[in-house]
Amino acid sequence: MHIYNKKVTIKKTWYIAVCFAAIVLWNCSPSKDTSTEECFIPVKDILPEKPDYSQTDNWYRILREGTRADVFYILPTCVWDWVNEAGDTVHYADPQNEEQREAMLPSLELAADIFNSHNFYSPYYRQTTLESWMKGDSIIEARFANAMPDITDAFNHYLAHDNNGRPFILAGFSQGAKAVVELLKTLPDEARQRLIAAYVIGYRVTAEDLTQHPEIQAARDSADTGVTICYNSVASPEAISPALSPSQICINPVNWHTDGTPAQLNDTATVRVDSLHHVLLVEGLNETQYFLPSLGGLFKLGNYHLQELLFYQPHLSHNAALRTRSYFGNTEK
Repeated sequence: MHIYNKKVTIKKTWYIAVCFAAIVLWNCSPSKDTSTEECFIPVKDILPEKPDYSQTDNWYRILREGTRADVFYILPTCVWDWVNEAGDTVHYADPQNEEQREAMLPSLELAADIFNSHNFYSPYYRQTTLESWMKGDSIIEARFANAMPDITDAFNHYLAHDNNGRPFILAGFSQGAKAVVELLKTLPDEARQRLIAAYVIGYRVTAEDLTQHPEIQAARDSADTGVTICYNSVASPEAISPALSPSQICINPVNWHTDGTPAQLNDTATVRVDSLHHVLLVEGLNETQYFLPSLGGLFKLGNYHLQELLFYQPHLSHNAALRTRSYFGNTEK
């Protein structure tokens, strides 16, 4: 996920590569010995002003002439904890903060480039901060519960005012992918019939999700529609991040196989599905080139979460166009 930190200046290329990070883990109170549970019990959070999605400045949009389909894209985590004018620490992005928007821009540009054959709609929302993702499931879920209503409101506004009956793709990376899973659970039947595919990139679709929501169907090949694409990339199962796993489904975005058939990623690396752990095994890379020691508590050596879009950018772009053509071919028969 892309990082905003008002104390640190980071090059744009770094924003594109780093998509879910926290440089340090902080204790709640260095002056006393507190347990982890006490340290991470949420207090009443300060929330920035709720976005009004009838206002165009709460959207990143690219409308492409002649296209027949849309992408609704949900941003990954881009923002650190920050201090407001009252001196309060805030654990959510402020959609009206220009510096924070600047941190979100590389992710938006990258995703818009991947989905370059579609109209592109992405809402600015009060996403949870990077630190929140470092503090375990209870904090993640408690704070994400405050972020998700923004996404739901934005999506409902998009369906009512912008979609105009077109088929669409849902897509998100990391925190954004978590939001895609939640949208799938409540997608109206009429809209579900127009769903080309859902891309859950760098997150999980659990067995419970599939049992309780059988309408979520895993992709089986490169061209099926109404399905969910999900993957996480590691060099070995030991590098899996608990914050993003376990997932019950996984597909290889290079060859679109769900079994262990390997695909060539580049001159030295191959990608194959580990059918036991439901992750992608990327073999043949120098793991140390992609390892950030400062993030080792979350992403071990051999975890490639930060590269989930970059590794597969041309494959995702081609696939989104292919599934869209398949959707129209199926509906026009």
